[in-house]
Amino acid sequence: MRREGKTININLNNLNELELSVHNKLSEIIKEKDHLKILEAAEYCNVSSSKVSKLVRKLGFESFKQYKQFFGGQPIIQEDKKTSSELERLKHFIDNFDPTLVDEFLTLYKKYNRIVLFGLGPSFICVEYFAYKLALVSGKHILVSQGEDHAKHLVDEDTLLIVFSVTGKFASFENLFNGAKSKGAEILLILEEYDNSQTLQVDNIFYLTKSAQNGKLLPYEKTRTVFFIFIEEIIVKLMAERDALKKDE
Repeated sequence: MRREGKTININLNNLNELELSVHNKLSEIIKEKDHLKILEAAEYCNVSSSKVSKLVRKLGFESFKQYKQFFGGQPIIQEDKKTSSELERLKHFIDNFDPTLVDEFLTLYKKYNRIVLFGLGPSFICVEYFAYKLALVSGKHILVSQGEDHAKHLVDEDTLLIVFSVTGKFASFENLFNGAKSKGAEILLILEEYDNSQTLQVDNIFYLTKSAQNGKLLPYEKTRTVFFIFIEEIIVKLMAERDALKKDE
């Protein structure tokens, strides 16, 4: 969509001597050369194109094209900026974020002294980051893994195994979950995308969103932004609890 007749408030008093000189030259020439390019304008005024661009923004225009339209006596045509579908999805997630999910996570987390974080591909990077942040605010034993056999070796009856996965479909976690259960560990699977068709046998599943990313993307191509937002909310809550305890000491 386009909007015509955008209002611009021009204040030439904001310009320095050089900028005013450039503006006076350009505002006259564009009346005759409405197809003038910014590089040509800069050359005509014997300044750099960045200087012209700065002048344009200083006068309140979004582009040199708008500047030409205004001083050329034409209506300003402003094209709406397009927002990516992923940004829209993330905005919806933030606007509708349910803090009780953080509380439910912490209820499980506080029951165990040993935390094993598991992820594959980019999700492993998320759990490494999570482990680093948890170590700053927790006295628990925090471990990370991206190998099933290694993860099964790490867990015991005093362990909460937390698995991060965007879709839960990139790999089967069945062997991992069965092995962890045989050692007495409790399991929490954190998925970004909701899919009620999954039949994963796991103690606890958190679905962070009711949406899905672009279906053309493979699991390892999808963003992990929602994971990081969730992680930061957990850390903020833990830090607040830690600081409150210090005040009471």
